[in-house]
Amino acid sequence: MGPFGRGPAGRRRAPRGRRSTQVTPDPHFPFLSLDDAARLRSLARAAFAEQGVETEIHETHLQGDDGHAFGLRNLFVACLEAGRSERAWRRTVAGHVTRLLQLRDEPAPADLPAEELLAHAVVRVTSTWNLPDLTTFTYRRVLGGDLVELLVHDTPTTVAYLTDTEVERVGADRLRGAGVENLLREPFGRLRRVTTPQSGRFTALVGESVHTASRLLTLDDVLRRAEGDAGTPHGLLVAVPNRHQLAFHRPADASLLGVVHGMLQFALAQYEQGAGALSPHLFWRPPEGGPLEQLTRIDDDSGLHVRIQGRFAEIVQRLVT
Repeated sequence: MGPFGRGPAGRRRAPRGRRSTQVTPDPHFPFLSLDDAARLRSLARAAFAEQGVETEIHETHLQGDDGHAFGLRNLFVACLEAGRSERAWRRTVAGHVTRLLQLRDEPAPADLPAEELLAHAVVRVTSTWNLPDLTTFTYRRVLGGDLVELLVHDTPTTVAYLTDTEVERVGADRLRGAGVENLLREPFGRLRRVTTPQSGRFTALVGESVHTASRLLTLDDVLRRAEGDAGTPHGLLVAVPNRHQLAFHRPADASLLGVVHGMLQFALAQYEQGAGALSPHLFWRPPEGGPLEQLTRIDDDSGLHVRIQGRFAEIVQRLVT
């Protein structure tokens, strides 16, 4: 797996889409029209060709003739923020492609000694749609729904996923231990209390670090910092819409349904509009911890819906009725 750039920080105001009743949105990047997304794919391919790299256009990425895949989402967000002019888009695309090729030429994790891998390992939350082929990551931990935990090698300019080859050389447990310690050393970010339109409120941790959402893996630490203790007698609602944001709420009273609706809208908006998208879904962690239960589903015809069932339904009934 090739390296990917750290990308822009997540705390800036998210770009707004340009959809209207007359414009057809791109199915993979709905904040752009179908025509604009096609134009940007062509500009990106041309920019790579100008630097001697031939690529094949796919809907979500460009595939290099050397096997590298270059994702398009962060580039498209940057172009959207740069404005509507062709000149701004060309300048943004050229700079982005230059940075990607510089990152590609840095030493790969497979070429680094074990001590270097341990020093820069970080546990990371990602989604299965970000990495549709998981055959080289058999060490992964399934978190629930579309979320999985992997390990990355993190440097000031590059974050690269570690495959089975690197992990087996050092040891999964050893690398994960180092990865958790290094995650906890990352800047924590800032806490935002978000009031929902219906009732209640939830908390969003927002950070410059590209590992902010990965603090889903250290939730007890987050809760102690945010709430003073890590207790979750009714479980915990969580969402990780993009790599710079982690939203959470401890159910406690009848405001729960309003919070569910507010968190769902927050997660979906931040997932669609921001760079480093992870998941639009809402999750519930049981009181004893363990796998996350995905509370939402996506229907092709009617969008995102909440499913209140099982143990979470018992919590809702206990608090709301």
